[in-house]
Amino acid sequence: MSSRKSSPRERLVNVIIVSLVTVLIWMWAAGETRETEPAFVDLELVSPTEGSLQITPSKIQTVRLEIRGPRRAVEAAADRFRQPVRITAGTMGVPADPGEHEVELARIATELLANWRIPATVLDADPMTIRLDIDSLTEKTTRIVAILPSSARTTGRVEVSPETATLVLPGDLKDLENLEVEARITERDLEGRQPGRRHQFQVTLQLPEAMGPAGDSIRIDPATAEVNLTLDANEEELALTAPVPVQIAGPAADLDGWMVEVNPASAFLRNVVLRGPADEIQRLRDREGGLGVIAFVHLTSDDLLQMIEEKPVTLWSLPAGVTVTSVDGDATSSPRIPVSILKRPSS
Repeated sequence: MSSRKSSPRERLVNVIIVSLVTVLIWMWAAGETRETEPAFVDLELVSPTEGSLQITPSKIQTVRLEIRGPRRAVEAAADRFRQPVRITAGTMGVPADPGEHEVELARIATELLANWRIPATVLDADPMTIRLDIDSLTEKTTRIVAILPSSARTTGRVEVSPETATLVLPGDLKDLENLEVEARITERDLEGRQPGRRHQFQVTLQLPEAMGPAGDSIRIDPATAEVNLTLDANEEELALTAPVPVQIAGPAADLDGWMVEVNPASAFLRNVVLRGPADEIQRLRDREGGLGVIAFVHLTSDDLLQMIEEKPVTLWSLPAGVTVTSVDGDATSSPRIPVSILKRPSS
């Protein structure tokens, strides 16, 4: 019985099938060809639970890896390493025990490839090793206290929210006792704040200055707190019964060459009204109606050369927090004072 001859169509199909199988075999063989290629990775090391360990350094950037394996595996490894890799201490060859450790980066990369089920080998790493300093951390709850400038006067309760903060301390500081966190208000914070009203401040929390450099290793959570307070409006006015003398001020070297006099009619300022904290105003009252208050007219070298005829008061000798609200009925603290300036005859 003679065999049936294949038709041209069947022969064409056979050729196509053989060609496809050949291509597939070639592609498989190409994919399985072993290659060695470099890859680069950034590593981030984190503690098993948030805040339980302090790892230094916690980020290892641009580690160069030499990877060998089938082309597909090498490409898959390089693709995974293009993104930063986050590793939990205690896994992938990263220790979790407190202390100093020298870790082989090639071993970490090998563990990662095994975890990803990528059949490739890490031949080398640059740097080869990294020294890690691992410290156990302790959390402690402490009170937040508001610290105000000595000049600040408040009425009612100074409120801090939240009232407590959590300190995250390294192992060598875990036994610290009676440590408070400060919400410090500065004089600049209080500038322009109206007395008698409730004010709110968002303040960065800090440790007492006495902690020194040791405080740099302590983390405060939260980082800020809200302080609410009412500035004391306990201010009073005082109309001075005694006239306020006016004096000339300026560089002594400049004034030596000139004869300067205040117009006698303006040598004393009358009906000067002061405003300030009640305790300071009371002290002025006790000084026989404000004796000791002086108004100064400051002259510059240019003022002398131009022999100006008047200049405003620029300075008052007053206690802290006390200001001039009016002079002789005018709402000013800088009344203009007539002066006489003459060149001193040379001897």
